[in-house]
Amino acid sequence: MSMFRAQLLLEEQRRLFDVWAHAAAGAEMPSRESFQPRAFGPLLPFISLIETRHAEAPRVRVAGSALRDVFGDDPRTCLIQSDLPGSGETILRVARDRKPSCGVAPAESGLPGQAVRFWLRLPLGCAHEVEAVIGLDIALSGARAPNWALQRMMTA
Repeated sequence: MSMFRAQLLLEEQRRLFDVWAHAAAGAEMPSRESFQPRAFGPLLPFISLIETRHAEAPRVRVAGSALRDVFGDDPRTCLIQSDLPGSGETILRVARDRKPSCGVAPAESGLPGQAVRFWLRLPLGCAHEVEAVIGLDIALSGARAPNWALQRMMTA
């Protein structure tokens, strides 16, 4: 998992990943019950929780208050869209493969200038079944991340 952590560009992504890994306590993934929302601290407004159990279509259970600013639209709808990077298809892949995923895409929000959306998806479950995927989405001006990092993620 340290190789995956090394791909994370933002401190906020690394913080959520560390909380997730700590809650897993050496297991493949943490259970939903082992996660404490207070551990997210200032990340809570950017957090989503999408249920994925029993091969049903993903259902957004929690959408942080800042996600409307990130997506520029209803985050509950955006998070399950199949054509939006880090959403629908990515969430199903994380649930199927039981592995974290991260990326960067052009932001859909109304932020001034060229904004990018950094996303992180982490599986939650037990007995090798993913029950939910926790997400982190943050839209930032391209100035915050180094250009080489943006280029690497856009071409990966």
